[in-house]
Amino acid sequence: MTRQGLGAFGAAFDREDQRSRKRDAVVRAAAVAFNERGFSNTSMDDVAAALGVSKPTLYQYFSSKQEILYECHRLAAFHGEQGLADARAHDGPALDKLLVYVRRFMMGFFDDLGSCAVLLDINSLTEANRDEIARRRDAVSEGVASLIAAGIRDGSIASCDPKLAALFIFGVVNWMSVWYRSGGPKAPDEIASEFLKLFRFGLQSPPEPQ
Repeated sequence: MTRQGLGAFGAAFDREDQRSRKRDAVVRAAAVAFNERGFSNTSMDDVAAALGVSKPTLYQYFSSKQEILYECHRLAAFHGEQGLADARAHDGPALDKLLVYVRRFMMGFFDDLGSCAVLLDINSLTEANRDEIARRRDAVSEGVASLIAAGIRDGSIASCDPKLAALFIFGVVNWMSVWYRSGGPKAPDEIASEFLKLFRFGLQSPPEPQ
């Protein structure tokens, strides 16, 4: 049945979809503003101005910039979790699974957050939100370290400390929030492909001697 056939229910779905899209637009604009000015120096007026809307309109979607910041962290955690889920569902050696995770996280970041350096610091969140995000990040970190350990066992990843290797990956990928700009010379897919090549060359086991 089409949404037209659903009548009032279809209209409600459309309204909810529109609201979700507008909330996403607020998050993207705020992420850019936080990166340019810093979280403490960015006001709701700044975010509203970036979107070309009034502050009362902005408050229809978020009650405070603190809530917007939490949504940025929540989205980053979500993309990390989805990356792990995709990696675990992928057939092939663990190194390939790891690279599936990296690509999924990077592309989700590019799509939803663009640039948002405050993601490197969770201390600006409220205590309850900070604890939640820290738990979710820790779970993703453990999942990535487990993929690396599996790669060492199956021979696709060179012998290394899985936790340190995971920190290496996060150090590289999370730094995107500082340097990435949507108007840069490289498209997101090009950046992700280049990173994946570097990760593969750096982590894969050397070939067996002839």
